[in-house]
Amino acid sequence: MYLRTYKVGVKKEICIIKKKTPLNQEMRNGSVFPLFWEKRLQGLSASDVSEQIIKSMELPKGLQGVGPGNNDDTLLSAVASALHTSSAPITGQLSAAVEKNPAVWLNTSQPLCKAFIVTDDDIRKQEERVQQVRKKLEEALMADILSRAADTTKDLEVEMDNGDEA
Repeated sequence: MYLRTYKVGVKKEICIIKKKTPLNQEMRNGSVFPLFWEKRLQGLSASDVSEQIIKSMELPKGLQGVGPGNNDDTLLSAVASALHTSSAPITGQLSAAVEKNPAVWLNTSQPLCKAFIVTDDDIRKQEERVQQVRKKLEEALMADILSRAADTTKDLEVEMDNGDEA
């Protein structure tokens, strides 16, 4: 029971009844998705601080889109959102009939792509790429630290020279 004020000093008791419908519960659990919801991600792109569009990632050759008007950017967005919104494995559309009519044979919990398998070789190649990028990042950070240290040293030398003259 809650008290609601209608006029100054006049309070009236009210009772709030919340009824949970099965559809609302399904939507809350994330099991209901509109068909082809990935189409909403079409045309979106990331940009940096200077509002320059960042080049989209390249998808592996084995990852191919399925459905009407598919392209690599939409597929990439769909796979990324599936990875972030679900803890279930991402396998793609397993049914072969999905190519004939995607609207009928669609598994909405999977992105609109053909079924794919990630091999140990794919994982090894990706780990090597990650190590290379980490090494480049480490080198860039070290170069930045060294350049900042050099700038600080120059500034201190200039201040000391100005202090001696005064």
